[in-house]
Amino acid sequence: MSAHADLVTSVGDARRVKGHAAGLHRRWASARRFLRSAIAARTSAAVADTLLPIDAAEAHTPPLPERPLPDTFAALAITYPTLLAVDQRKQRGAWFTPLELAEPTVARTLAPLLRNGDPSRLRICDPAVGGGTFLLGALRTLTTTGLRARDAVTCLHGVDLDSTAAALAALALFEACGDDAPDPIDLATHIRAGDGLIDLEPASFDAVLTNPPWETMQSGEDAAARVARLRPHFLHQGRGKLFTYRLFVERAHQLLRPGGRFGLIVPASLWFDREAEPLRRLLLEQCEWEWLFGFENRKRIFAIDNRYRFAAIVGTKGGTTACVATAFGRFDVADWAAEAPAHTRYGRAELQALSPHSGAFVEVDDRRDLEVLRRMHADSRPLLGRDGAFVWRQGDFNMTSDREHFVARSGAEAQGYRRCGDGVWRRPGHDDLLPLYQGAMVYDLHPNTGAHVRGTGHGTAWETPAAIDDLRPAWLVAAGPWRSRALQRARARIVLRALSNATNERTAVACLLPDVPCGNSLGVFEPRLHLHAPLRAIAAGAALLSSLAFDWAVRLRLGGTNLNGFVLADCVLPRLDAATESELAAIALRLCAVLPWHGPLWQQASDEGWIAASEPAVEPQQRRELATRIDLLTGRAFGLTADDVAWIVRGCGLPSPAARRSAPAGHGKGFWRVERELPREQRRPCRWLAAASQA
Repeated sequence: MSAHADLVTSVGDARRVKGHAAGLHRRWASARRFLRSAIAARTSAAVADTLLPIDAAEAHTPPLPERPLPDTFAALAITYPTLLAVDQRKQRGAWFTPLELAEPTVARTLAPLLRNGDPSRLRICDPAVGGGTFLLGALRTLTTTGLRARDAVTCLHGVDLDSTAAALAALALFEACGDDAPDPIDLATHIRAGDGLIDLEPASFDAVLTNPPWETMQSGEDAAARVARLRPHFLHQGRGKLFTYRLFVERAHQLLRPGGRFGLIVPASLWFDREAEPLRRLLLEQCEWEWLFGFENRKRIFAIDNRYRFAAIVGTKGGTTACVATAFGRFDVADWAAEAPAHTRYGRAELQALSPHSGAFVEVDDRRDLEVLRRMHADSRPLLGRDGAFVWRQGDFNMTSDREHFVARSGAEAQGYRRCGDGVWRRPGHDDLLPLYQGAMVYDLHPNTGAHVRGTGHGTAWETPAAIDDLRPAWLVAAGPWRSRALQRARARIVLRALSNATNERTAVACLLPDVPCGNSLGVFEPRLHLHAPLRAIAAGAALLSSLAFDWAVRLRLGGTNLNGFVLADCVLPRLDAATESELAAIALRLCAVLPWHGPLWQQASDEGWIAASEPAVEPQQRRELATRIDLLTGRAFGLTADDVAWIVRGCGLPSPAARRSAPAGHGKGFWRVERELPREQRRPCRWLAAASQA
């Protein structure tokens, strides 16, 4: 493309961006006109014009379609976000917090302050006030102590970057005061437009209550300047992008006096994300962190994806944390509103023992989870790290940045390349090509479960191979450069699917492969040390990683969808005696080395002296029996009892999806999805329990 064409394109893009921004501003201006008329109808034109000064853009915007006026200012505040475009809602963090979620958070936050002091002297702040839900909850809580509404509302302070939201919050509080309300214009002097990350005075509040925006800082020159201005003032944000919720968590700590209380709604990444680790340390080491009560959005508490997860956190600035009351995966706000919510006491010592590198919370559902995990960790070795069993990397090739090294298999075959009996694509007179393995191509200890049909990226389609040796990768790579570095790698590797989820059928999907190139959708493990029998260690490791015991522990750790080194750093493997290692290795080899070109793996095993002849396991019943043997041996090596196994596989015998949905917390991450096509007693979790009970 010519420089002139580049310039035309960039100018066109800039105009489109500018036009889009102008359209969003017009949408906001139209909403503001509608709201001003609603405020004037319920108060006066003077109040409406003072709280929502006329914006210059309003003169050029059409009015919104006629609609009934909400009955209350609180309802008007709820309506406001729905008047905005989705992009504006994200930019402004305009998502209404239900009072049913805010009120129990407010009550637990303020309770100690109300027990120990004069409520009229409290200063309570919401630095991202939105529609004022948290301050409305605080007003109701304060008036239950006998404080007059007029006096209680003077304790409340709030700011929001969105001046419209701030005005609606002030009016909702004015309305909630009833006949005892102050002048709404006076009230709006401390419930106002402002930047909660900058404008408020540090160490000046007794309580901070908020549901801050959950977005990343937006791109563009203005955002870059804002990031540069903010970052020096926030010391617990990690090294990556700035996330608004993390800034507000730290800001809450800054705004509180010693002994002040915080009650916040935050996304799930607070308790597991790598870059949130400094914030977790702040809350654990410089606060008494009391509650971490986690929800799944299954009942649409917020008008966002029903898979989204978030939590209410409550605590006190100052001191240190000995124990946090935790709950995960709840979906009913009534659970949090209960007088004594069901929870698990998660000790600081347990957090350090189970997550020494990440400081991430393991999503336990019961005290028993912690006890079983502690037993698994007691005499185990780290999976990764200086003392770990393996080194790990996320693939050999990045599927985006290394794309120039890839050749589409379909294109290569159209030019005359054919797969040979050793799994290499060849064309006379041309360089050899090797298959590039991706996560979709492998499953639980099987090296060929996905054959490429068409497409790339999110549009990729895969199907079950027509035969066990029907290897059809999407991409091939040049064999020469790969072979030239063979001495730097082990002759075999464990691969683990990088993209996963704690509620999938399986979370840890592992397989033993020969030395083949892998994309970054597969994590690659090789032994840390030079061993006299490296394949035995690798194959046994593959068996351990494929076990239900290891999978269960990983499921409790995986809060996101990327099974990366940060998550794996705190995982452990049991220490194996020689006989158990050899048996596990032999089973893994039988399950994984099933393709015609896997002969070198069998030869290496024979050379190392732990297997005599090749016996690939391809018949389904035989493979199921071997998988159960892996689970039994791994569970035994971890020190698990039959009762522990029963706990881990609980819920797998529930007869129907409806029964599982009504089951207690913990079943969502269970193994009831495994081998659902089989009768219950023949499914892998039930087979493991039966074997453990008979051992």
